[in-house]
Amino acid sequence: MDNTFEVEIADKSGHSVVQMTQEQIAEKAQSAPGTWVFVNDQLVSTTDVANMNIDAGSRIRLMPGLVGGNAPTFNVEIADKSGHSEVVMTQAEIAEKAQSAPGTWVFVNDQLVSTTDVANMNIDAGSRIRLMPGLVGGNHC
Repeated sequence: MDNTFEVEIADKSGHSVVQMTQEQIAEKAQSAPGTWVFVNDQLVSTTDVANMNIDAGSRIRLMPGLVGGNAPTFNVEIADKSGHSEVVMTQAEIAEKAQSAPGTWVFVNDQLVSTTDVANMNIDAGSRIRLMPGLVGGNHC
Protein backbone atom coordinates (compact mmCIF):
# COMPACT_ATOMS: atom_id res chain seq x y z
CA MET A 1 0.00 0.00 0.00
CA ASP A 2 1.29 3.46 -0.94
CA ASN A 3 1.71 5.97 1.85
CA THR A 4 -0.46 9.02 1.59
CA PHE A 5 0.51 12.53 2.57
CA GLU A 6 -1.49 15.57 3.55
CA VAL A 7 -0.91 18.08 0.74
CA GLU A 8 -1.87 21.75 0.69
CA ILE A 9 -2.74 22.85 -2.83
CA ALA A 10 -3.00 26.58 -3.46
CA ASP A 11 -4.92 28.13 -6.32
CA LYS A 12 -6.63 31.41 -7.17
CA SER A 13 -9.59 30.58 -4.94
CA GLY A 14 -7.48 29.87 -1.84
CA HIS A 15 -6.17 26.46 -0.90
CA SER A 16 -7.37 22.97 -0.17
CA VAL A 17 -5.90 20.12 1.85
CA VAL A 18 -6.03 16.67 0.27
CA GLN A 19 -4.55 13.23 0.81
CA MET A 20 -2.25 12.10 -2.02
CA THR A 21 0.30 9.42 -2.70
CA GLN A 22 3.80 10.46 -3.70
CA GLU A 23 3.03 9.41 -7.27
CA GLN A 24 -0.09 11.61 -7.31
CA ILE A 25 1.89 14.54 -5.92
CA ALA A 26 4.48 14.14 -8.68
CA GLU A 27 1.78 13.89 -11.38
CA LYS A 28 -0.06 16.95 -10.07
CA ALA A 29 3.14 18.99 -9.83
CA GLN A 30 4.20 18.14 -13.38
CA SER A 31 0.72 18.60 -14.87
CA ALA A 32 0.77 22.38 -14.40
CA PRO A 33 3.94 24.02 -15.73
CA GLY A 34 5.53 26.41 -13.26
CA THR A 35 4.15 24.66 -10.15
CA TRP A 36 6.28 25.10 -7.06
CA VAL A 37 6.62 22.18 -4.65
CA PHE A 38 7.63 22.77 -1.05
CA VAL A 39 8.53 19.90 1.27
CA ASN A 40 9.02 21.10 4.84
CA ASP A 41 9.30 24.69 3.58
CA GLN A 42 12.08 23.81 1.14
CA LEU A 43 11.52 24.33 -2.58
CA VAL A 44 12.16 21.12 -4.53
CA SER A 45 12.20 20.40 -8.23
CA THR A 46 8.96 18.97 -9.65
CA THR A 47 11.03 16.36 -11.49
CA ASP A 48 12.58 15.14 -8.22
CA VAL A 49 9.32 14.63 -6.30
CA ALA A 50 8.62 11.11 -7.60
CA ASN A 51 11.96 9.74 -6.36
CA MET A 52 12.40 11.72 -3.14
CA ASN A 53 12.47 10.11 0.27
CA ILE A 54 9.58 11.97 1.93
CA ASP A 55 9.03 11.39 5.65
CA ALA A 56 5.51 10.56 6.86
CA GLY A 57 5.04 13.83 8.81
CA SER A 58 6.36 16.13 6.08
CA ARG A 59 4.51 19.32 5.23
CA ILE A 60 3.91 19.32 1.47
CA ARG A 61 2.57 22.30 -0.45
CA LEU A 62 1.90 22.78 -4.15
CA MET A 63 1.79 26.39 -5.26
CA PRO A 64 1.05 27.81 -8.71
CA GLY A 65 3.99 29.53 -10.36
CA LEU A 66 4.19 33.28 -10.19
CA VAL A 67 2.51 34.98 -13.10
CA GLY A 68 2.70 38.66 -13.85
CA GLY A 69 -0.57 40.26 -12.89
CA ASN A 70 -2.48 43.11 -14.32
CA ALA A 71 -1.01 46.54 -14.12
CA PRO A 72 -2.15 48.45 -11.04
CA THR A 73 -5.12 50.73 -11.58
CA PHE A 74 -5.93 54.15 -10.23
CA ASN A 75 -9.11 56.18 -9.80
CA VAL A 76 -8.72 59.17 -12.09
CA GLU A 77 -10.89 62.29 -12.08
CA ILE A 78 -11.26 63.61 -15.62
CA ALA A 79 -12.64 67.10 -16.11
CA ASP A 80 -14.22 68.30 -19.32
CA LYS A 81 -16.75 70.91 -20.45
CA SER A 82 -19.64 68.81 -19.07
CA GLY A 83 -18.15 68.51 -15.57
CA HIS A 84 -16.04 65.63 -14.43
CA SER A 85 -16.13 61.85 -14.28
CA GLU A 86 -14.17 59.23 -12.39
CA VAL A 87 -12.54 56.45 -14.36
CA VAL A 88 -10.34 53.52 -13.37
CA MET A 89 -7.16 53.50 -15.47
CA THR A 90 -3.71 51.96 -15.57
CA GLN A 91 -0.70 54.26 -15.48
CA ALA A 92 -0.11 53.62 -19.20
CA GLU A 93 -3.71 54.60 -19.97
CA ILE A 94 -3.35 57.79 -17.92
CA ALA A 95 -0.19 58.72 -19.84
CA GLU A 96 -1.83 57.98 -23.18
CA LYS A 97 -4.95 60.00 -22.34
CA ALA A 98 -2.87 62.94 -21.05
CA GLN A 99 -0.72 63.04 -24.18
CA SER A 100 -3.62 62.55 -26.61
CA ALA A 101 -5.15 65.93 -25.79
CA PRO A 102 -2.61 68.76 -26.13
CA GLY A 103 -2.63 71.14 -23.20
CA THR A 104 -3.97 68.59 -20.70
CA TRP A 105 -2.89 69.22 -17.14
CA VAL A 106 -2.11 66.24 -14.91
CA PHE A 107 -2.24 66.58 -11.15
CA VAL A 108 -0.95 63.84 -8.86
CA ASN A 109 -1.74 64.54 -5.21
CA ASP A 110 -2.52 68.17 -6.12
CA GLN A 111 0.88 68.68 -7.75
CA LEU A 112 1.08 69.54 -11.45
CA VAL A 113 3.26 67.06 -13.35
CA SER A 114 4.43 67.00 -16.93
CA THR A 115 2.38 64.79 -19.26
CA THR A 116 5.63 63.38 -20.62
CA ASP A 117 6.64 62.20 -17.14
CA VAL A 118 3.41 60.37 -16.25
CA ALA A 119 4.33 57.02 -17.86
CA ASN A 120 7.54 56.67 -15.83
CA MET A 121 6.48 58.21 -12.52
CA ASN A 122 6.35 56.22 -9.31
CA ILE A 123 2.67 56.68 -8.42
CA ASP A 124 1.50 55.39 -5.04
CA ALA A 125 -1.66 53.27 -4.89
CA GLY A 126 -3.73 55.85 -2.98
CA SER A 127 -2.72 58.86 -5.04
CA ARG A 128 -5.31 61.39 -6.15
CA ILE A 129 -4.99 61.79 -9.92
CA ARG A 130 -6.81 64.41 -11.96
CA LEU A 131 -6.72 65.18 -15.68
CA MET A 132 -7.83 68.70 -16.54
CA PRO A 133 -8.18 70.37 -19.94
CA GLY A 134 -5.76 73.20 -20.59
CA LEU A 135 -6.97 76.75 -20.12
CA VAL A 136 -8.53 78.28 -23.20
CA GLY A 137 -9.12 82.00 -23.63
CA GLY A 138 -12.76 83.18 -23.61
CA ASN A 139 -14.78 85.11 -26.19
CA HIS A 140 -13.51 88.45 -27.33
CA CYS A 141 -15.98 91.30 -27.93
